[in-house]
Amino acid sequence: MYDPVNIKNTYDKMEHGKVKIAAMRSAVAEADRQGDVTYGAFFREEICHESCFYGDGMDMMIIFPELLALVDKHPETPTTIFDKYIYQNSLDHVLWIYKWVLSHCESYYQIPMEDCMNFFQDAKERFLRFGYNLKPWYLILYDFYKHIDKERAEKDFYEFERLPRDSNSDCQACERNTEISFYLDQGNLEKAVALSKEIENFKLTCGDKMSAWLRMKKHFMHYYMKRREFDKALDYCRMMERNLQEETEFERWDDFLVCYAHSDLGKALKIYKEHWKEWQEWRDPSDEFRVNVNACLFFRELGKSKEGKEQVKLPFDNSFPLYRESGQYGIQELYDFYYKKASDLAEKFDARNGADGYRKELEEALCITP
Repeated sequence: MYDPVNIKNTYDKMEHGKVKIAAMRSAVAEADRQGDVTYGAFFREEICHESCFYGDGMDMMIIFPELLALVDKHPETPTTIFDKYIYQNSLDHVLWIYKWVLSHCESYYQIPMEDCMNFFQDAKERFLRFGYNLKPWYLILYDFYKHIDKERAEKDFYEFERLPRDSNSDCQACERNTEISFYLDQGNLEKAVALSKEIENFKLTCGDKMSAWLRMKKHFMHYYMKRREFDKALDYCRMMERNLQEETEFERWDDFLVCYAHSDLGKALKIYKEHWKEWQEWRDPSDEFRVNVNACLFFRELGKSKEGKEQVKLPFDNSFPLYRESGQYGIQELYDFYYKKASDLAEKFDARNGADGYRKELEEALCITP
């Protein structure tokens, strides 16, 4: 007998990842067979959530157009017992998810610029039509333009700051973290520290008590990493490592790799050996870009430490493109491998964006003179 509540309770017991998303897809198919629009929408919303926070976003980008078409056809679809106290109806829930979709436009060079702009325009019209203002819309637009047009990005950020909060706004802790990140990017450490106080003392939290705090520590870690003050970055790295949460957002092992590469190469090498395979399987191109740059930084430091030794033994399997049975790899060879991947991704992003933001980020991170 069809029981959507039991279906949800069953997949909720599964570990996050591909198997859980597959179970959610089965739930979607069953709801569609039963003609259950309410749960057909809800199970698609669940895929979006799982993909956005525990996957790489690709499944969300694929399923969201289906979800949008469904609620457009049935705009008064009610919410389920699982979210009836949060959203007015399914369309209201979809508008919240739309913010996640907009955020992922920046992450996938495969989405043409024209499609990105269409997403932003469509979301803008829907937010206003539903009675919301554009505070979160400007915030996401700021993130989108950071690699394209810094002046435009700043203007969008200040529009976000100017507008009042409404029920479609992100939580106050998330908004505060974005402000902290912005002012750190501007080099205004004093203002960022002042803004961080309410998160530091847990007056502002997001979901799990530690999530906003960890997100803030990540921003400060990146601030010092970009300035190559790795001793200070390592302090934040260790704070995060001691307080890791379930969300993959805080498992910044590729960032930790770089921090330890400048202080404890043995631990850095251990991190690389434990995580190279999962990094190889990532599907989010912006994350791929970041991890490839960080791998370059790691192998550069490893090369400096080897005192003339040019090779390192690593436990790759045959899924690694450079795999060889001996397990011996040239350090420069590995640096070049990751550099080419990062460079190729930078070229693809910049071609989509009509800019050179990713190329500049790559050059600055690796201290390359154009």
